[in-house]
Amino acid sequence: MSWAINVSDLCFSYGNGNMVFDHLDFSINNHESVAIIGANGTGKSTLLRILVGLLNYHGEIEVAGLRLNRNNLAKIRKEIGFVFQDSNNQLFMPTLYDDMAFGLRNAQIPDEKAEELIDEALVKVDITYLKNRSNHKMSGGERKLAAIATILAMKPGIILFDEPSIALDPYNRRNLINILNSIENTKVIATHDLDLAYETCERGILLSPDGKMFDGDLSEIFNDEALLNKCHLEPPLFMQKAKRKGNS
Repeated sequence: MSWAINVSDLCFSYGNGNMVFDHLDFSINNHESVAIIGANGTGKSTLLRILVGLLNYHGEIEVAGLRLNRNNLAKIRKEIGFVFQDSNNQLFMPTLYDDMAFGLRNAQIPDEKAEELIDEALVKVDITYLKNRSNHKMSGGERKLAAIATILAMKPGIILFDEPSIALDPYNRRNLINILNSIENTKVIATHDLDLAYETCERGILLSPDGKMFDGDLSEIFNDEALLNKCHLEPPLFMQKAKRKGNS
């Protein structure tokens, strides 16, 4: 099995009956980095929530070789980590250490091993200085990195990131990109930041307003102006700047 996630005939609609996903099919390979992109309202965050079992859907989904259903949910959530868009939804204990230890204890990891995993994750995202910091005394950028560290400590094979660069200043955004590129896990990054998508992923799944999707190389997607227009998107900023420079 080379894939980490396999989705077949996925359909989803909200209570108003509007179809968000209309028979989607795709697979994501192990250790692949895939960007989920699309205009606002096309279901980027919704798709991630479906993949971790937070929303009901029609179709078939397998994660790490397990059918996504109620019986397998506990096993699947050991294999897949979810970094929420709002870090405040993820950090709820008094300190970062408490948050990281909470998840590991629930997974019945022995204390000595948990300490190793916590320290390893903090080094990975270069925030060892935040280990015992109160969560409410962190900046927005620090909370984002702290949320990533809590997931890395759990050692999931697959990590989903929901709008990871939102509200970050340029310095913290660049730091985030470097960290994302250093993570070897399978990564699925839902983002409106097309430049970040291009720098962290080679493949993109473009969600369109009509519930369909376009799956392919990000360079090809971003160079297809007709497709981007159809999906209510513009090319990444770096491509727009290069085009203006070429026309000057």
